[in-house]
Amino acid sequence: MDRLQFVHAMISAYEILEKSRAAGQRLPYNEAAVLFAGAVRLAAANDSTLRGRLVRIDDAGALHVEAFDEQAPEAEPAYLAPELLSADAPDKNDPKVQVYAAGVLGYELLTGRLAPPPGHAAGPELTGSLGDVVRRALAVDRRGRIEDLRQLHEAVEEVQPRPPSEGERTILSALRNRFSRTSPEKEAAAKLNDRLHQLETQVAQLGKAQARLEASQRESSETIERFEMGQTRADQAGRRRQSVVAPAMAVAALTSAAVFAAAWAFGLLAIPPRSGLLPMANAPPPPLEPVEVAPAARDAAVAEAKPAPSGSRRVVSEPPPAPADAKPVPAEAKPGPAEAKPAPAEATPPPAEARPVTAEAPADAGTVVAAENGNADAGLAANTDAGAPAPTPATASPPARRQPAANSHAAMLHALALSQVRRGETALEEGNADEALASFKAALENEPTIAVAFRGLGMAYAMQGHDAEALQAYDKYLRLTPKALDAPGIRQSMVELRARAKAGAKRE
Repeated sequence: MDRLQFVHAMISAYEILEKSRAAGQRLPYNEAAVLFAGAVRLAAANDSTLRGRLVRIDDAGALHVEAFDEQAPEAEPAYLAPELLSADAPDKNDPKVQVYAAGVLGYELLTGRLAPPPGHAAGPELTGSLGDVVRRALAVDRRGRIEDLRQLHEAVEEVQPRPPSEGERTILSALRNRFSRTSPEKEAAAKLNDRLHQLETQVAQLGKAQARLEASQRESSETIERFEMGQTRADQAGRRRQSVVAPAMAVAALTSAAVFAAAWAFGLLAIPPRSGLLPMANAPPPPLEPVEVAPAARDAAVAEAKPAPSGSRRVVSEPPPAPADAKPVPAEAKPGPAEAKPAPAEATPPPAEARPVTAEAPADAGTVVAAENGNADAGLAANTDAGAPAPTPATASPPARRQPAANSHAAMLHALALSQVRRGETALEEGNADEALASFKAALENEPTIAVAFRGLGMAYAMQGHDAEALQAYDKYLRLTPKALDAPGIRQSMVELRARAKAGAKRE
């Protein structure tokens, strides 16, 4: 950048000649002679081929001759010697070809005119001793031309001695200042170039920040995706568990009920009646010694028993004491009805383990079925009250599934806005302000509060010269991110834009 500014600060002999011709003026002889003599001196010292664009004056009045590139396309064909147009043309760095090019520069500086075409001798417009030296350098026949740049320098020094160093700088500095004054438009263009360089730096910083932001966005997206995948798997596993558990509980409940019913049916489970416990009056008598009852006596006792009235209770009467030699009755012996007549003396009482049992005397088969159903219900109720788990209905509704993230749509719009901001920054890097404006506006339509889009709008408007719009965009950016790293630079840009707007208003 420093070298570029240094080159822009210098002015070439070509620019001086063009501006003087455009103004219809001719350089003063003293300034033209000093400039020509200095250019020949530097060319002879460095063996350089001269061109008007390669001779430059810096802002301190120092003279510079840049290197000539023989391979580059010729930008000033008037400096070509006539022999270069022939079939056996020498190199452009041939000594006599270099002398001819130096003569062309001297002719244009001294006369203010374009050099004569190759093959045409210089006219009477060249005057004075220095004009004679230039005419010899421009000889069409190379045999009559000065041999090389050193001899040309000696010939020029004889008729145009070099002034003191400070005097030469003063003359050349005045010449440069007179022709290097730029118009306001060029000054504005130079400032715009500087501003573009600053914008390029900011865009480069934005690119790095965008890369970091995109990396963070990718990590967030991957995290959200992993979370949603895990949530989906959890929901699927919950549905599978629910579909297995509910039927299993129903089967377990039915199996338990079947087991209880079977146990009650085979007499393995005693189910208390619904009326509660028996009164204390019906408490069993003290246990007796087990005696054996003869089968004949037992059958006679059963045969003589009378049936109980319908709905009445049957109570086994206490048997009389048995003789000492009585045998015990088997456990499966059934007690007789309450109204049964006492058995003969040899009858054996029930075993000691037997207890008087009260039971409803069924009037008919329907009553028996009803009683059995009631007992079954009581058994189920008792089982339930005892704390057995109730079966879960098979139609229970599944647990509510979690909804996806509510802000998935907003995240998608945010990612789209960032992509459009990146497209706008790329357009800024390429100098395409229109495309950049369209991209930043599209990003703001998707997310109106994205700050970097306002900054990009400001840059694009500044490139187009719309200072008011650029100021508005920069102001919105600073309101959204007042502590941004580039906030000082943005504020400085706003100051320059306001100053430029005021300068434009004054010129109008």
